Parts: sequence; structure tokens; C-alpha cells
Amino acid sequence: MTKLQFEKYPILAATLGDDSALPDIHVNSYIRANITVSDRVSDEDAKYIGKGMIQSLLPYRISDSYTRERSVREFNAAILENDDVRAVFLPELGGRLWSLYDKKKERELLYKNDVFQPCNLALRNAWFSGGVEWNVGIKGHNPLTCAPLFAQRLCNDAGNEILRMYEFERIRGIVYVIEATLKGDALLMNITIENTADRDTPMYWWSNIAVPETKGTRVVVPARAAFYCGYSDGKYFLDKSSIPEIEGRDVTYASSSQRSRDFFFDIPAEREKWVAAIDENGKGLLQLSDPILKGRKLFVWGQHTGGKRWNEWLSQDAGSYIEIQAGLLKTQLEHFVMDAKSVINWRECYCAIDVNPDDIHGDFDRADETVSAVARKRAALLDPDIFKISRTDPISAYGSGWGALENKIRQTPISNICAFPEGSMGSEQEDWLSLLGGNSLPEHAKNEPIASYVVGKRWIELMEGAPSENWYYYNQLGVMRYADSDFDGAADCFARSIALSDNAWARRNLAMIQKNIRGELDAAADNMLRATELLPDYYQLTVECFMALIRAARYDDLVSLYDRIPESAQRAGRILMLLGECYSKMGRPEKASEIITADLVVPDLMEGEYSLSNIWIGIYAQILAKERGVSVDSLSQEEVLSAYPLPREIDFRMH
Repeated sequence: MTKLQFEKYPILAATLGDDSALPDIHVNSYIRANITVSDRVSDEDAKYIGKGMIQSLLPYRISDSYTRERSVREFNAAILENDDVRAVFLPELGGRLWSLYDKKKERELLYKNDVFQPCNLALRNAWFSGGVEWNVGIKGHNPLTCAPLFAQRLCNDAGNEILRMYEFERIRGIVYVIEATLKGDALLMNITIENTADRDTPMYWWSNIAVPETKGTRVVVPARAAFYCGYSDGKYFLDKSSIPEIEGRDVTYASSSQRSRDFFFDIPAEREKWVAAIDENGKGLLQLSDPILKGRKLFVWGQHTGGKRWNEWLSQDAGSYIEIQAGLLKTQLEHFVMDAKSVINWRECYCAIDVNPDDIHGDFDRADETVSAVARKRAALLDPDIFKISRTDPISAYGSGWGALENKIRQTPISNICAFPEGSMGSEQEDWLSLLGGNSLPEHAKNEPIASYVVGKRWIELMEGAPSENWYYYNQLGVMRYADSDFDGAADCFARSIALSDNAWARRNLAMIQKNIRGELDAAADNMLRATELLPDYYQLTVECFMALIRAARYDDLVSLYDRIPESAQRAGRILMLLGECYSKMGRPEKASEIITADLVVPDLMEGEYSLSNIWIGIYAQILAKERGVSVDSLSQEEVLSAYPLPREIDFRMH
């Protein structure tokens, strides 16, 4: 029988910290990246590419306050167990499947990280590697990947216990439900997405599965073609090729890729939907699903220095990993339209696979046939009756209060499956409950970080129906109008907020529109400097001010500001990186080289961000040009890096 226990689970963990109070006003460039496709991608395959993209992470706040200092922390875990398998889920971290251990075979089936170390890879910044992550709604790592989900115990007709986790996703306005149980040596998942609203919405799902990477790991899928994707300088390029070989390399072997790459496998409609990662000994993980989950993917960090560095950066001693993934569409560069008042539901199976290695490591057709035979036998486990519920226990862990608030504004339940109790609401919902009650927003202390944001036309209508002449009201209304793509209306609101009572929050928000949308770089820098005067101890504000000053070429102002900020901020990695960049642009490379060293640690370095390497090249191009008596422009990057190699510790170049 399958039993579920809610227990404390110790992990060596970094501190996640508080979310930033600074809203995403054209800051997150990843979500607006350009996508181009080759002529080998058909019109039919490309019809959803680039559709449904978002322009802001609002109403979510950015999670960027984590550190790299670790101590043992006890997480709340939900553990499913029977005689064959033990599955550990972490409801407070997006419901991540942290471990899947086959007790009979005595082996871990997933890449189980040895630490919880947030890094800047998710939509809201903080992300961690390992296990299986559930990505819903929006291209990229789930906004709730480091946030708590509701969790409760259920029981099916056979007496086996089921874990249910769920949340309300605020951008798409949907509820997603993750249910899990065990049958024999297999973990079974039942995933549901509910759109109970009266409007259609773009939709997306990828189950992101981390597995160990060995020299002989091969990824087997029932496909003979793949879309492969590169990313550089804010641009995606999608191409298509037959597999297993692309550009002379067998890409089904993770070790064949020198650079970080995405391979999206084009599985024919009539074939079963599965993917397996199998090592040189014929052992690995098999994931299969209903046909509705038709996409499969391989992500590799690559064998180059930057990819290997990312593996190390995200863990401690857990080693290298790759990701095999399963999604609702063929690639992760697309969304489909989910109809109003509709539900999507499918099942997935995760289990060990043990086959003759000679059948896997050779002819790809033979490998496909071998795994396909195993997958066909396992397909009976996808029976929906396994998830027929006979008992539902009370909620064991709470997620956020946003679902309960949404119930109130819609005046009807947002889910036909899950409950969102009013008791889940807290301080983040207080202002909005007051507004729903017919009151206007209260005025907050200007040095108090803003606790939350809401967006959408319904909230704008409520705000406009209950106006309040205070700075906080107009700042919040400005954020709502920005999220509604009314950039001029947002700027007017921020200006009104400042006129009523000068405050750092509206100054910063206005500066973001000036810098990122209007190109008014000096005005943005002036507003950011004033914001830091009003709120000198808010680290994220200081970082953004440094960035605005560099963009406006106000280098002397940046150096002066650095001397005034708190000592803790002066020691912060990103602040030091920006200071080094500033000195380099001032033509003081020797001073910059004292800062940009192998010892510099920037905890929130973003995936795909080349800032450190570009600054290094900029510094040493100047130094090398002086040594050789030539112009900086006459030197190539290769010449600079040959004379002054980029230290491995700060080499995060992926592509």
C-alpha cells in the first residue's frame, strides 16, 4: 500500500530572503527575447512560436535576495512510500519532486542535488536545480518554483494514499493541480489545469526532469527529428534537423554537445509519448505520459567551461546533470490558447529502466525499439481510475492567499477541484481586501517596502472607483496601468505620486519607464539618484541606480554614490561587478582589474548573462592595447583572452 507522510526534511540550504518591492517595469529582458526560425521549420511547426509571451512578471515580485551561505534547514516534505519506491516532494518549493528512490534496485532515479542553492534562472530570478520541476503557464521556469503550494492527503478507491498540491497562477489566472501516488515501482502523476474564467488564456506546461549526466548517458525518444535552439544576446534561433546526428555529432549523447543547447524532439503523432535517459550500463529513468503531453526535450549544459561552471554553481558536490522534459507543445518557445471554462488533464509515469546496454548504445532504431517495448508495458499504469478519490483530508500545508482573494473578486470559486480558504490570506492581501470592501488604499510609510501588487482591468476599475489622494495610491495605480500597457498613464501616475509626497518607489518606477521605454537616460539617472537619497539602505534600488548611471555614462556619479552606500552593499558581488564595469568604461582598467578577479562572487548572475566575461574582456583589451601600442578596436576577443585568459571561476559563458 502507498502511504503519505508529511515530515521535516533536512537539506543544506542557502537563505532565500525576501522578495524585492521593485516591480518588473521592462526590467526582465528574457521574457521579451526575439525569436527567429530557419526555413527548415515549417509554417505548421512555427504557428505558435512567439505567441502568448508576456511583457512583465507583474503582479509577482522578484525573488533576488538569496545568498550563497548555507546551513542545514528542515523543509516541509511530503513523502510517498511503498515497498518499492520512496518519493520526496517539497510543497514549500513549488512542489518539487526532490528524490525518487527505487528501494529494490537501491538507486536514486533522479539527479538529487546535495544543496538548495537559489540562482538566477527562473522567471522571478530564484531557481534551484535537481529533481522534477512543474512549469505552468509561461515560457520559462515557473513563477512559483520557489514558492509554497497547498498540500493535502487524499485516498483512492484501492486504499492507496495520494498527495495533492495546487496553487492559483496569477498571470494566466488559472489553477493547476499536481497529484501523485505510487503503484509498484512507479511514480504516477495526475496533472490538471483549470481555467474557470470567462476568457481564453495562453497556456504552457513542461515537466522538467533532472537526471545525472555520465560520459555514456544517452537520451532515447521515439523521434527522428528535433528542433534545436540557441540563445545569444537576447535572441533565440530555432532550427530543425534529423537525429540522432546534428552537425556531425550524435546529440542523443549528452557528452557530445560542447555548448549549452536545447533539443526539442519532434515525436510523430502516432507514436507513444516517452523519453528515457540511460547510462552506459543500461540503467536509467523512463518517463511516459498520455498523448496530450506530446513534447519531449533534452537540455545539456555542454562540455565547455561555462556549462561545467553552471553545474558547480548550482550544487556543491552533486556532480553534473542534464534535463529531460515533457511538455504540452513541441517546443518551449510557444504557447497555445486554453479556452475559457475548460480543463486540461493528463497522467505521467516515472520509473527505473534496466535494459541491455548493447541495445541502447549503438543503432538508434534499436535503442528506440528497446525502450518502446518497455514503455508499452508501462502504459497501463496511466489509468485515470488510479486517481479516483474516495477520501479527502484537510489541507496540511498552505500556499498563498491569492486564490482566496481571487475567489472574492470573481465572486465565484476559481476551482472545481481545490479549496482556497480565506484563512490563507495575510498581510499581502490586506490592502486589496480593503479595496474590495469599498475602501480606498491607505497611505503607507514611504520607507516601508511595498508588500504586494495586483494587476488587471478589474482592479483598475476598483481603484478608479475609490480614488485616494496619497502617494501610495498613485504609485499602485501606476503599476497597474503599466501592466495594462498604458505606459504614459503609468508615468503620469508615478509623477502624481511624487508630487503628492516625494518617495523612492514612484521615482524608481518613473525612471524605469524613462530608461527602458523612452530612452530618457539622464532623466532616469536623476530620478534613480534621488530615489537612493530617499531610501539609501534598499539594496535592489542601489543596484538599479548603478545600472542607470552606467547606461547614462554618468561614471563619476556612480563612483561618488559607491562611497555613500552602506558597507554591506559595497561588499555585494553585483555592486562590485558594476563598479568594475564603471572603472573600465572610465578608462581606468588597472583599477577595474583590482575588482574583477577570480575571487569575485556575484550570487544573482543570470543564466545567459555575459556581464562578467564582457567586463573582463573590456578591461584587458585596454591593458593589452596599451602594452602593444595599438587601438582597442584593433584587438579581437580571441587575442585578448589568449593574452589574459578568463578565470574559470567567473566563466559562465553558455553558448
